Amino acid sequence: MLKVTKHESNTIYYTCDCGARGMCSLKPANKDSAIVIDLRCPSCQETERITILQYSDEDNRLELLHKLKNRSGDLAWVPSINEEILYDEG
Repeated sequence: MLKVTKHESNTIYYTCDCGARGMCSLKPANKDSAIVIDLRCPSCQETERITILQYSDEDNRLELLHKLKNRSGDLAWVPSINEEILYDEG
């Protein structure tokens, strides 16, 4: 199982049950949106589907959360640009 430990800018940092710690860089969406990404550990191939929000201000964040909760908004699918292992205990 992958666990997101930090998300800054267009990079997601994670740990995996296999002992690997890694990062995944994303291509940003063109507008404020709920973004779906398949996060994959390059060491063991474990994959988790996660949703993150890209927003420009607090009002847009609240609107995206409301749409996501009510399943009324569109989801943006973005590719990962780079998946990299930072540390592997295995």
